[in-house]
Amino acid sequence: MADLDDAGLARAAAEGQPGAAGAVWDRYGAQVHGLLRRVLGPGGDVEDHVQETFLHFFREVKKLRDPAALRPFLLGIAVRVARSALRRRRFRRWFSITDSGVLPDGPAEGVDEGAREAVARLYALLDTLDDRARLLFVLRHVEGLELAETAQASGMSLATAKRHLAKVTARVRAMAERDPLLAAYIAPAEERGDGAEERGDGVEERSDG
Repeated sequence: MADLDDAGLARAAAEGQPGAAGAVWDRYGAQVHGLLRRVLGPGGDVEDHVQETFLHFFREVKKLRDPAALRPFLLGIAVRVARSALRRRRFRRWFSITDSGVLPDGPAEGVDEGAREAVARLYALLDTLDDRARLLFVLRHVEGLELAETAQASGMSLATAKRHLAKVTARVRAMAERDPLLAAYIAPAEERGDGAEERGDGVEERSDG
């Protein structure tokens, strides 16, 4: 199973072949866990949400029209699970910021006090976004999904995802650049290869405070 490409693995999972479930877990379990942890914050319920994601996946994989799209299909289910969890509780995000502007897993060992303060300020900044914008930001800029994968995982058309991503990226960047501490840790979009292909509008602001 480990030698199968995503299309072959998706077909094997849909057919219930022995070993397919374990192979999907081995290939994407860590990414699903990381996505949910970064969006929801650390805690015992993250493991529950990971299990919920995979349970839904194995129930729904027969509906997958393009077997090669296994990853965005699975991450799309994780997004649905995360949205459901976000409706039930407010949460803290755990990012650590590197000097390249990447937002990886965190908080990392050895992060200096300036970075920790920048993280706290970034939490406050991201709290101004609605759930959809926050999830898009995590999928694109934390998980590093391609635009097409981000759109599919979010259940949006590519054009809609581009518009929403453009607005949330510009908003986060503009607010960060007005804060000297954040600006020192978040690299300009040009250095990260973002922005030009994502220009547009349409992300809504959070209305629940």
